[in-house]
Amino acid sequence: MKPFAIALLALSLLPGSPVLGPAVLAHAKDMDGASAAATRLLVRQDGQAFVTEARAVTLPKGSGELALPGLPATIDASTLRLRSKTAPTGLSVRSLAVSDETLNPAALLRRFVGRQVGVVLPDGKSRDGRAQKQALVLSASEPPLLLVDGSVYSGPVEAIIYPELPQGLAARPAAAASVVNAGPTRQNVELSYLARELSWRMDYALTLNKAGDNGVLDGWVVLTNHCGKSFDQAGVELLAGETRSARPVAARAFMAGDMLMKSSAANAEGEAVFEHHVYTLKRPVSLADQQTLQAPLFDSAAIPVSRKLLGRASALTMGRETGPTQEKLDIVLSFRNTKARGLGLALPRGPLRVFEANSDARRLVGETQLDRVPEGASAEVTVGSAFDLNVERVATVMEKTGNSSWRGAWELRITNGKKRAQRIVLQEQIPGKWKVEQASAKWTKPSAGVLEFAIDVPPTGENAPLVLTYTFSTEQ
Repeated sequence: MKPFAIALLALSLLPGSPVLGPAVLAHAKDMDGASAAATRLLVRQDGQAFVTEARAVTLPKGSGELALPGLPATIDASTLRLRSKTAPTGLSVRSLAVSDETLNPAALLRRFVGRQVGVVLPDGKSRDGRAQKQALVLSASEPPLLLVDGSVYSGPVEAIIYPELPQGLAARPAAAASVVNAGPTRQNVELSYLARELSWRMDYALTLNKAGDNGVLDGWVVLTNHCGKSFDQAGVELLAGETRSARPVAARAFMAGDMLMKSSAANAEGEAVFEHHVYTLKRPVSLADQQTLQAPLFDSAAIPVSRKLLGRASALTMGRETGPTQEKLDIVLSFRNTKARGLGLALPRGPLRVFEANSDARRLVGETQLDRVPEGASAEVTVGSAFDLNVERVATVMEKTGNSSWRGAWELRITNGKKRAQRIVLQEQIPGKWKVEQASAKWTKPSAGVLEFAIDVPPTGENAPLVLTYTFSTEQ
C-alpha cells in the first residue's frame, strides 16, 4: 500500500486548532525559552545522549500535577527524572508519566477505529482515476480495513482525510509529574533523561607539505541529531570509549554542570572519566532536530610527520609457493601526540583524510581510520600503497626438515620507478624459534616473529632490480 497522506493543513488554519493554535504555541515558546539557556548534553558515540535541562516552572501548593512538554521523540521514558534546584527538600515527586503515543499516521489511524474518515481510492475505471469517499475505519492494520459503500475494503489507499485531530496526540512525547510541593510556587527545576538518535563522531584532516615530512592536523566533532527535539545554546560534553548501557553516564552527568564552561585555549577540554574520556566543547552549541553540525575539537596543529614504505609478508609458506608473487608496499604515516607538537589531547577514533598541499589547492591522497591515540603516544596509519615501487618474491628453497621444523630461502627483487632513491622496510614474518643462516643485507629483530630489513633502493628504471636474498630455518 502506498504511504498515507494525512490532510492536516486545513485543520491547522482553523481558529483554536490544536495543531497550530496560538495558545499552544505561546506555552511551548515559554517552556523552550526557559529551558534553552541551561541545557547540557552528554553525548555518547553509540547514538545515546544524557540530557539535563533547567526549567523555570510554576508549581501548585501541596499536591498537584506539573506538565512537562517538549521532550524528544526518542526519549527513554524509564530514565526521566525531576528534581528542584530551588527547594530540593521541599519538592517531592510521587510519580512521572510519559505519553509514548505521538502524532504519526499509525497512531492517528488507531484513534479513528470505529469512526468516519474521508479516503481517496482508485476509482477502478482508469489507470490514474481517483475517487473520494466516506469510510468507516474497521481496523488499523496494514493495510487498514474500511467499510466503503456498504462493503469491506482492503487495498490501496491514496490518502486519508481526518475531520479533526484527537486529543492527546502531540508531535513529541509529553510528561506529567505528580508532585507534593512544600516550597515556593515559582521554582527552577532540573529535568534529565536519556535520548536515542543523538550521537557524535570525529573527523580528521591531515594536510602534508610537498616533502611529506610536516603536516597540519585538524580535528572536528560531527554531531548528529535525529531525536525529535532541537537544543539551543546547549553545553556539550562528548563521551569517547566503549560504554555499556548500565547507565554510569547518568551519575556523571548530574555532576557535570560546573565543568562545562571551564576556560581553555583550545576548542575542547579532555579528561579521563572512569576508563573513558570526556571532551567538553568550549562554546555552547545550537543543534536543531534533523541536523548534522560540526565543531572543532582542537585548534589546527602543525606536526612533524614520518613516512615509510612498508612491506609485510609471511616467510613460511609450508611448500605452497608455486611461483613469483608481487608484494605491495604500504604507505605508512606516523606522528606523536604531544603538547610540544601542538596536540596533547587524547584523540578519539575517527576517519582521517590525508591531503597534499600544492601552490593553489589540496589533493586528496588517502583515507583511513585513525584509532584512539592517548596523550604522549604515537599514531600510525596506512593511507595506500606505493605506485612506483614493487617487490617480486621468489621462494628458492622451502623444505620440511623435521616434524615441526622448516628451512627456506627467499629472493626479493625490488624495483624503483622514481627518480630518487627510496627507503623501504620489509618485514618477514617467521613463526617459531628461528634463525637467519644467510642474508645479503643487514637485518634486525623488532619482535619475536619478525625479521626486518631497512633498505635504500636506488632508481632502477629499465635496469635490473635490486635483489635481496636470505635463508632461514625455524622450529615450531
